[in-house]
Amino acid sequence: MAPGNSVNVVVVGAGSIGSRHQRILKQLGHQVSVVSANSPNAEFKSLSDALERQSFDYVVIASQTSQHFHDFSTLIRNKFKGRVLIEKPLFEKPYRLKSSFFSFTAVGYNLRFHPAIIWLKDTLPKLGQLSSANFYVGQYLPTWRPDTDYRQSSSAQDISGGGVLRDLSHELDLAQHLFGDWQRLTAIGGKFSDLEITTDDTFSILMSTAKCNVVSVQLNYLDQIKQRYISINGNNGTISVDLVGNSARFNELEVEFSVNADDSYISQHLAVISNNSQNICTLREALKVVDTIEAIESSAKKQRWVSR
Repeated sequence: MAPGNSVNVVVVGAGSIGSRHQRILKQLGHQVSVVSANSPNAEFKSLSDALERQSFDYVVIASQTSQHFHDFSTLIRNKFKGRVLIEKPLFEKPYRLKSSFFSFTAVGYNLRFHPAIIWLKDTLPKLGQLSSANFYVGQYLPTWRPDTDYRQSSSAQDISGGGVLRDLSHELDLAQHLFGDWQRLTAIGGKFSDLEITTDDTFSILMSTAKCNVVSVQLNYLDQIKQRYISINGNNGTISVDLVGNSARFNELEVEFSVNADDSYISQHLAVISNNSQNICTLREALKVVDTIEAIESSAKKQRWVSR
């Protein structure tokens, strides 16, 4: 990227996802500062301090989920007017926001930028009337982040806003992105394994949406064979997408995608920096995901269907 296109970015958070954003943004040629109370390499200890001492074009909130609303509110209090990317999920619980306060706001559901998901969205109308869809993601938490003790990670702690519903909420966003708002849902979930965590390790959700009568979503921290796939049935056949193998099928048509682990993050940052809203998860859409998580937890607790 040409030097003239460089922007001044501050990344809030120095954990695994914050470090990834730092690395990618530096590779893209941007000036990157870090806010962290714990990292010795951070330029600032607090977001307020960073905003008072320096001017930024772009803020990436990659703190713990339970900290997101505080960081979001800090930007508003300091009258920040630039671009903002908030990692998913947006908040740990629903908050009501009157409007967007920044020049461009996005939430980090970067799987929308995966070429297989873009292909899926473009191909979906060819299925005709939809009958069912299944989203499945499973990954073993102890080996998810190789350099981290999983028991100390935010995923393992309720107080940090962890658990599969929030950590793996990409699937909830994609279900909404592809099929519209859910109309009713039911769920079962909890901590069913011997993992040393205080969060839920498994959730199974069944919902009916505006465009698809039966949508199931399976999330877990337990699969020791990493899996992430989508299968959709319609009057004209079946689409399957393998997000680990980077491949897809529409009936007999097979498609392979050349993609590495950083590509969707790179595309997301380029979209935010260029104010390109295509494939972006908006603040409004992300708030709906937070509402969906609350409805799922309510359904599981009360053991009954929840309707809008």
